Amino acid sequence: MKSEQLSAIDVASGNLVPMSSKFPILSSTNHWNGIVLEQHHLPAFECPELCLQQHSINIWLGNSCQIDWRLAGGRLHSTQMRRGLVNITPKGIPTQARWHEEIKFLLVSFDSSLFKRVADDLIVGSDVYDRLRLRTIEIIPQRGVCDQQIFHLGMALKAELKAGYPSGKLYGESVAIALAAHLLKTYSGTRQPIAELEVNLSERQLRQIIDYIYDNLALELTLVELASLVNMSSYSFCRWFKRLMGISPHQYVIKCRIERAKFLLTYSQLPIIEITYQIGCSSQSNFTTIFRKHVGITPKAYREMI
Repeated sequence: MKSEQLSAIDVASGNLVPMSSKFPILSSTNHWNGIVLEQHHLPAFECPELCLQQHSINIWLGNSCQIDWRLAGGRLHSTQMRRGLVNITPKGIPTQARWHEEIKFLLVSFDSSLFKRVADDLIVGSDVYDRLRLRTIEIIPQRGVCDQQIFHLGMALKAELKAGYPSGKLYGESVAIALAAHLLKTYSGTRQPIAELEVNLSERQLRQIIDYIYDNLALELTLVELASLVNMSSYSFCRWFKRLMGISPHQYVIKCRIERAKFLLTYSQLPIIEITYQIGCSSQSNFTTIFRKHVGITPKAYREMI
């Protein structure tokens, strides 16, 4: 899947250049809000000094390999990378790297606006007003760290991308928010603990959300859309919804879609392709993937056994 590449600023020339010398093997560009996932396979190369325009994570997929790197014109370091290890590079930090054999990795890049939205719901220390300080906290660069949460979320996004986005935009947005919050809590420059603002909304507001989901299952629902119904940020909404319902918003939407699909397969003569669109799946293939994952059989087999 080829697409427009993510870009960075070449420090020497000041020009905007691709972040990679080759097109990615996979790319989610223009699909999920706030996050882009790419999979790269690159030959041995010496990368010029680049200044990234987004906070970025590299998740190593290939064999063990030595990477030589320097940040902000500092001294040269070497890191032995192996599958599952993670590099974290903040935006605006001049970065240079070289490697001497083929490398394989996932590149996860974030919109700055996503970090600002998540930071609005986080506080430093015990003072609620300290959340304003979090907006200026920098992410500390990391090389070769073992972070299982980042690895598993990255691999989940990769699987979703390869499958053709069967879980929809809501899933990618949820993972993006979880990753941004994890980076702010774990790799920020503050020495004080970062906590979360408490949210407390009514059951009437929960019913409003649930009714909206049921009424709009045929649409491509987003976190921003659902959160705006109760005047919340996406991050606070995810936490609040899961606390009350026991599952995340995207899991609840999928559950509703499966239940409606079962009803239509049982009580209507609609073609499966029509049911696909009525429950908000982008293709019959995606519908089949999700249905089989949650029910254990395909929609066609489910209808035939009734």
